[in-house]
Amino acid sequence: MADPGEIIARNEERLARLSAGEAAQRVRARRRQRTAERFGRRVKRATLTAALIIVSLITWGLISGGIGTTVLILAILFGSMAVMAAAISVGEPPEPRNLTDAPAAALPAVTERWLDRRRNDLPRLAAPQVDAIAAKLATLEGQLAQVGPADPVAQDLSRLLGKHLPELVERYTRIPADQRARTIDSDGRTIETTLIEGLKVVEAELGRASDELASADRDALLVQGKFLENRYQGDALPPA
Repeated sequence: MADPGEIIARNEERLARLSAGEAAQRVRARRRQRTAERFGRRVKRATLTAALIIVSLITWGLISGGIGTTVLILAILFGSMAVMAAAISVGEPPEPRNLTDAPAAALPAVTERWLDRRRNDLPRLAAPQVDAIAAKLATLEGQLAQVGPADPVAQDLSRLLGKHLPELVERYTRIPADQRARTIDSDGRTIETTLIEGLKVVEAELGRASDELASADRDALLVQGKFLENRYQGDALPPA
């Protein structure tokens, strides 16, 4: 008979793999969404620029009595350059110089974009934790939009995301690459392992904060559900 403890451990490992896979899928979906949004902004800006140039040419032709060949060629040349510049110049929204400068409601999205840019500076073994953190940040983005900056959970998250997480990543990236596999603790942990364990702590804290922010709504839903049951099922007539 299989050891129950071993079965539980296998199930937990399977659930952890499924959770990591789902987090990675959500992160990839959000990247595709951001890419599509950037492309849409580029197309919109280029279209507006082209329309403005065409309207200007038509207006000039009506005022001056016609458009000469030279003016038309120059307009096409500089118009094409303007359309290309308008399309290329659209990028990500401006980021604060420091994550601590971002408003609490915007901090999850800003942190997610910042962490995505630093992904290549981190070890491959940290990718599951980075994806898990990004997935939890996506959840917190909607939750923090409903609370004020004075909320205790929002203040804790501001310290975690604005100060502690960037410090963890920045300190790791400042260590020379050939020293990152060096053992730094008596228990045999390396610098890379220490980074990954730190990211796991951040992931767990984000999950705890999300759960705490949702607790009031869960309690309210429970009360509302019991009210509806008592109000309508309690007053229902018994079957004939």
